[in-house]
Amino acid sequence: MRPEIKIARKRVNALRAALPFFVMGFCIWLLMQRVDLSALTNLPALLRGLTPSIILGVSLLCAASLWAVARYDSVAHRHFATGVTCKCARQSGFAAIAVAQTAGFGVFTGAVVRWRMLQKLSFAQALRLAGFVTLTFLLALVYLTSLAAVVLPAPDWLFWPAIGVTFLLPPLWLWLSFDPYLRPFSSLRFLPSLTASAAILGWATLDILAAALALYLLCPTSDVAFAAFLPAFMLALGTGLVSGAPGGIGAFELTLLALLPQLPPAEMITGIMAFRLFYYAGPAIIAVAMVLRSPSSPPDQRYAFVSPARRPYTGECAVLLQNGGRLAEHPEGSFALWHTRQTATLMFDPVEGSAKAALGRLCADAKSHGLIPFLYKGSARTALAARQKGWSVMRTAQEAVVDVASFDLNSPARRSLRRKLRKAQTAGVIVGRASQLPIAEMARIDALWQSGHGTARGGTMGRFCPAYLSRQEVFVAYRAEELIAFASFHYDARSMTLDLMRHQSSLPDGTMHALIAKALAYADKRNKMHVSLAAVPDLPHWMSRLPFVRARAEDHGLRQFKNSFATDLRPLYAAAPGPLSLALGLADIAFEVHAPAALKPYGPPHEQDEQYEFAFNTHP
Repeated sequence: MRPEIKIARKRVNALRAALPFFVMGFCIWLLMQRVDLSALTNLPALLRGLTPSIILGVSLLCAASLWAVARYDSVAHRHFATGVTCKCARQSGFAAIAVAQTAGFGVFTGAVVRWRMLQKLSFAQALRLAGFVTLTFLLALVYLTSLAAVVLPAPDWLFWPAIGVTFLLPPLWLWLSFDPYLRPFSSLRFLPSLTASAAILGWATLDILAAALALYLLCPTSDVAFAAFLPAFMLALGTGLVSGAPGGIGAFELTLLALLPQLPPAEMITGIMAFRLFYYAGPAIIAVAMVLRSPSSPPDQRYAFVSPARRPYTGECAVLLQNGGRLAEHPEGSFALWHTRQTATLMFDPVEGSAKAALGRLCADAKSHGLIPFLYKGSARTALAARQKGWSVMRTAQEAVVDVASFDLNSPARRSLRRKLRKAQTAGVIVGRASQLPIAEMARIDALWQSGHGTARGGTMGRFCPAYLSRQEVFVAYRAEELIAFASFHYDARSMTLDLMRHQSSLPDGTMHALIAKALAYADKRNKMHVSLAAVPDLPHWMSRLPFVRARAEDHGLRQFKNSFATDLRPLYAAAPGPLSLALGLADIAFEVHAPAALKPYGPPHEQDEQYEFAFNTHP
């Protein structure tokens, strides 16, 4: 880099650092044109005149505000899954904000304090936490100010902009939370979950109300109701934060006086200075003492997980290999845990242990990450445990299960299946289990299938991946020595579960039926108890009538296909702590299924087709 460029950058950085102080000086100069700052000499008299009840009230309000401020960091640490305990997060958050709001350079100062107090954090992590807290608070302040300007007395010029922000920001936030185009950026975690957003908004409300009321008690505001004072305070607070000056000095006072011209300026300035002693100076002294102590090493409270590729999974749980889920282990057992944008989801029934214990651990994990605890595709037993916890429960699907021991192809209930099998046999279709996978041909079939059916769904459904399929039982269909279809199954010691079904566009009737029949014969030989043909949607009647739900959920052909095997239909449930959480969880799962993330490698890829030649076996 050329020397002149380095010099120019240093000058720009110096100017950027000095800008807040220039703004502060300019605002103070403007204040001096309007207010006789010699009135500040009245501050000692004002403090001496405060009654014990006012001192106690202001102190409690400032403490409540700063207590809420400290909670921002709890939300941030959960969002970024740092493993820092809530207590350590609150302590470092209080100290960081108390120092930063007094010293200025909010994000940088806050990052330094957090870095000092939490040894396990890198400076980059501390900086990200500080930026997250600052940005989300500013967004919350913008929304709350707009809401206050709509429902409370506020300047007329603010009404229509406030209307726009109040009614457009919530749907915009929802859209961003579920927008598939933001999927590539989800790993950056710049957007908090809806649960975290609600928490931030709640703590910001308490913070702002308590601080505003504390200032209201210290200023001569007898001529102004608190309802009119609050919007002015919020606008002044936002102006002070944007100015970047230490404590917003100058910009805050100037804005508040401009919005409340009916109040005596000199007395207002004196009251604001008293407020700064309570709200800024006192907490800053405490925070500095906390920072100067030996830095803490907070215990890591993240839960133990097992990598999907390092443990054999039972049945459908193997889908965790693709959706980024993990097997969460706890003293009472283990369960399939899947983190989505909004939920911590318990998939299926627990692998080991009771449903009650798994749901308890799920709630703890969801709380530690700022997510909604959610159950998806749970059996009636697990759904009952969720209902006993007071959760809202909804039947969402039916799993088509074939009892292998009692499966009789010649039963009257399977006459349509026999017709399909005869048609496939007449067309010259040969089916069998693939002991080795014809990867290149299967990839071609998958591409043809997606060209006709659209992008493969994900989340709770498997997608084509050689390493993934190598862990499954795969059955293939050939016609004239050409691969025309295949089906894959998860398996464990007792069962098999249908996962992928792929075929080319022109297919002899009965081909897929023949593949499933061959899988059933193989399961019988391997002494499997049952074979699941996966689930079909079974939503409430009112929901299935919604056009956008019906278009995505109804598939009469698939249901008819599974019914031809005379399956036993077992209900599957979704559950969450309350109707709203249930609705958000279902929407989030639907998003993950229909707009899945790109597949990530988890094992050695099959790069050389020659190593995976198809060894056809016509007998199970």
